[in-house]
Amino acid sequence: MSEQGDQARLAELLVASEALDEDVGKLLGKCQPRSRRGLIAMALCGTAFEHGVSLRLLIDAGLTGTASALCRLQFEAVVRAAWTAQCANEEWLDKFTTPVEGPGHEEPASQVSIPTMLKHIRSHASHVATEFELLLGAIKAMHSFVHSGSQAVVHALMPSYPNDKLMAVIWNRNLMLLYVANAAVIAAQDPGLVPRMRLLREKHSSCMPPIQPSL
Repeated sequence: MSEQGDQARLAELLVASEALDEDVGKLLGKCQPRSRRGLIAMALCGTAFEHGVSLRLLIDAGLTGTASALCRLQFEAVVRAAWTAQCANEEWLDKFTTPVEGPGHEEPASQVSIPTMLKHIRSHASHVATEFELLLGAIKAMHSFVHSGSQAVVHALMPSYPNDKLMAVIWNRNLMLLYVANAAVIAAQDPGLVPRMRLLREKHSSCMPPIQPSL
């Protein structure tokens, strides 16, 4: 396909992705947490949603290196949201919600590793853990962008980032937003919101990864 054709497809995907953002944002606004677990999970959903929106806007503005780095941040936020909503034990929640005394910016509770969280998530929802593992495999390269590694250097030296790579980034971003919405619905513990997830998937299926996440 011609370069102009690729650019047109990318532009169409960005428009469809903006519509997805609007609907996910509306759903998040309806998710009201009823517990401290839900409150923390919803905060993480908000963080993942912000990363996703920022990623789309940056790609639209041509700032693709920073957008690629945000893939990793969005992924970690949504996995932590899903883990907190269903898997975090009471001891961790106690530590996380206890203020740290003294100066500095220490975390109140130690961060659980992504592989450990995925293991815990699998015991509650194996299909979600499988999707997250596929995304992790696709997003590992983005770690280099976060820490200004070789990927970031090569990207900066390229005259332009291939449109097919950018589309893969956006597809994965969109899939992660579905899981942000799902984690928010779980955190809200409102059965009335569950049907909205099916409607969200059906309405925005055209801007999801065509087969599986890949970068």
